[in-house]
Amino acid sequence: MNPQNPSRIVRLLTRLRDSRFLWDTMGSIYNRHIYGAVSELYEHIAREMKLSGHSYVLDVGAGCGYISLLLASRNPRAMIAGIDYSPMQVREAEKHRRKRNIANCSFGRGNAMAIAFQSAMFDAAVSVGSIKHWPDGVRGLREIHRILKPGGYLMLSETDQGASDDALRSFIRRFRIWFIPDFLLFWGLRHVIFGQSYSEQTLIAALRAAGFREVESQRVPDCPYTLVRALK
Repeated sequence: MNPQNPSRIVRLLTRLRDSRFLWDTMGSIYNRHIYGAVSELYEHIAREMKLSGHSYVLDVGAGCGYISLLLASRNPRAMIAGIDYSPMQVREAEKHRRKRNIANCSFGRGNAMAIAFQSAMFDAAVSVGSIKHWPDGVRGLREIHRILKPGGYLMLSETDQGASDDALRSFIRRFRIWFIPDFLLFWGLRHVIFGQSYSEQTLIAALRAAGFREVESQRVPDCPYTLVRALK
């Protein structure tokens, strides 16, 4: 996370950003706007996660289920389990799953700090835009490490703390929210969403501290997120 000392207002807004109350009340608005801004990231992850046979995959911080449903639709023999700490997000994910009639995917409430699955159960795991909200990133990564089978892997992506101002401005053009002026949206992204997040280096360090190996970073063009793949 951010090694600098944020201001009081940034600390307050970060706590709000990470609260279940915000996601239960405003999550649907966020969902509608974020997909178009990061759809290329989801596509990249889905291509990179080459699932073989009856793979069992856990999506930690599944939100409204975008990456879970994408993986499930493209890998009909795999089983995808998505967990999220917001009941509203879980309901949204289930609504999308039923609407698309996807049977090899399920969603439920879950906590990254104490994942309610047995050890060495999953072949792969994925998490997009979630770890910055966890109270202890390394602890959550250790939980993911625990539920993976030996040789299993994690695809993890998060807002890049090191993203340039130009990259954020380009991102805003795809992520506009009509009732938030661009200058205020930029401030929030720079100081709260991206500013209180992970850089490529700190994300890699957290994965290694959690016991992962062969950690490799990737980049998706025009997407100010960092993306890493790591093996158990």
